[in-house]
Amino acid sequence: MHKIIFILLSLFATNSFAAELADLYQSQAVVANQDDQERQRVSPDILRQVLLKVVGDSAALNAANLTPILANVDALVERAEYQQLQETLDDATPANQLALSLTFNESAVNQVLTNNGLPIWSKMRPDVMVWLAIDDGHTKHIVASDDETQYKKVVEQAAVRRGLPILLPIMDLQDQIQISIDDISAGLAAPIQQASQRYGAKIILLAQLTHLADDDVKIDWQSLIDDGVASEQWQSQGNVTTALQAGIDQFTDKVSRDFTQVVTDQEQNTTSTISTLEIANVRDYADYSRAMTYLGRLQYVSDLQMVSMENETLAVTLQIKGDKSVFVRTLAIEHVIAKEGDNADDVMRYRLLP
Repeated sequence: MHKIIFILLSLFATNSFAAELADLYQSQAVVANQDDQERQRVSPDILRQVLLKVVGDSAALNAANLTPILANVDALVERAEYQQLQETLDDATPANQLALSLTFNESAVNQVLTNNGLPIWSKMRPDVMVWLAIDDGHTKHIVASDDETQYKKVVEQAAVRRGLPILLPIMDLQDQIQISIDDISAGLAAPIQQASQRYGAKIILLAQLTHLADDDVKIDWQSLIDDGVASEQWQSQGNVTTALQAGIDQFTDKVSRDFTQVVTDQEQNTTSTISTLEIANVRDYADYSRAMTYLGRLQYVSDLQMVSMENETLAVTLQIKGDKSVFVRTLAIEHVIAKEGDNADDVMRYRLLP
C-alpha cells in the first residue's frame, strides 16, 4: 500500500505578517579542525550559502560568475567562531561535530551583489505557515509545532538553508475544528483558506507526497495565490529529504522573484520614483511611529519624508528604487497597511491595520 503524505504550507505572518531574519548573513559548515587551511577550504562554501539566502533566486545566483567573490571571502567576514554542533546540519551530518560559523558584513555583501547585477531579498520576509498532514497507512495526524518527526526536521532545515521563515500550527482545539486531514488530502480550497485565515495566510502551497519503491517519493506541488486566482503546479521526486528540499527550493525561488529586483548603483541614484502615500487610521503617535518605521525599513524605499498629519491620515513622500510594482506587492503581502480604494498615479492610498 502506498504511503501518502500531504503537506500544506501557507505563507502568513503574525501581527506584522513578516519576520526579520537575524541570521541571514550567517552560516556554518562542519570542519575537521581549527587550522587555517581547513578554514580556507570551507569559507567559500559558507559564503555561497549566505549568498543564496540573500539573493533568494538560485537561478540568478547560478548564472552569475561568483569566482571573484568567493576568492575574496576573507574581506567580507565580520566574525568567525567555532562551535560544537548540538544538532545535525542535515541528515548526512552527525551531531557533536566541530563547525565553523561565519558572519559576513551585510553592507559589504550587498555591495558585492549589486556590483555583480544580482538582486537582494530584504531581511523582512513573509512568514511561511506549514500545515503538514501525514497518512502513512496506519495513522493520520497533522504535525504541530511541538512534534519531533523527520518531516518537520527536513522542512525546517530546508527553510533555514533558503532564508525562508516558517511556523507550524499549534494544533489546539480551534485548529482541529477548522481543518482536517481529509480537507488537506482532497485539496479543498475553501476550508483550507478558511483555516489559514487565523494565521493571516496570503499564499497557500499544497503538496502531496506519495511513497514509491525503494524509499523514493513523488510530491505534487500546487501554490494558490490571491485566493486561488493565480495557481502553479510542479513536481519533485527522490527520497524524503531531496524531494522536500527540491519543492521548498522551487517555492522559495518563485517567492523571492516576486519581491526582489536588480537595482544597480546608477539606478539607485538616478532612476527612482517619487510617490506620495496617504495612510488612514493613524490615530496617535504609536500608530505614526509604527507606520514610519515600517516604511523606512522596506528594501527599495529611500528619502522618506512626512508631508502632513491631519484627520487621522498620515501623508508622506518617498523614493521607490526600481520597479514600483515590487514595492506594491511587498505592501500587499506583509499586511501592515492595506490598499484603500483605487490608487492614482501620483497618490497611493492605504490604511494602517491593527
